Amino acid sequence: MKSILLSSFLLLAFAFPAAAQKGGVAVLDIDEVAKQLGVEDKVRVDLLTMQNNLNADLKRTQETMQKQMAGVEQAAGENPTEERKREIVATNQQLNEEFNRLKAQAQNTLAQERVRMINEFRIRLEPIALKAAQEVGLEVVLMKVTPPVFTYASGVEITQATVKLALDAGMQVKAAGVTNAPTPEVPVAMPATPAATPASSGKAKSEGKEKGKSKGE
Repeated sequence: MKSILLSSFLLLAFAFPAAAQKGGVAVLDIDEVAKQLGVEDKVRVDLLTMQNNLNADLKRTQETMQKQMAGVEQAAGENPTEERKREIVATNQQLNEEFNRLKAQAQNTLAQERVRMINEFRIRLEPIALKAAQEVGLEVVLMKVTPPVFTYASGVEITQATVKLALDAGMQVKAAGVTNAPTPEVPVAMPATPAATPASSGKAKSEGKEKGKSKGE
């Protein structure tokens, strides 16, 4: 009887830690996973290519607007009437507002695409990370950076296990080269205003006319 009780006690002693671990929390460094899978580089390159294309579109739009502004000024003549001057100012303001709207739209498009790409990666990684956690008896996955983790036991770290499962699932990607390299004056951070705006073009031409008029006088 004593040996049977002892055996039962030993079985319970081993069972309790396993039961306590069931449903525990695993810790995942999702940034490291993205880096090792090549996702970090691919997202960066894809966004940079998209940004360059948006910058090119903005530059073409700006050039079209500047030509339109030049046409309005040319039609007004060297000595425009007050009505013509008001028309020039109104056209210049309208073109600037439209250009700023398109620039903001491009920036918003880039930001939305970044969020979409990150969310797509997270959604694909979720079942793989959960599988890696369940393989060590854990059922909740907490990201290392959000919310911040103060400390944890090494046994609940599943980053490398997740990377291995993700590689087996074919999630590794390779970034292609950046296309449409930006001109030096355009920042890489986000779609920016090209070197000149429709307003500055109109202002420069107006100043040139005033100088010419002064010389004539």
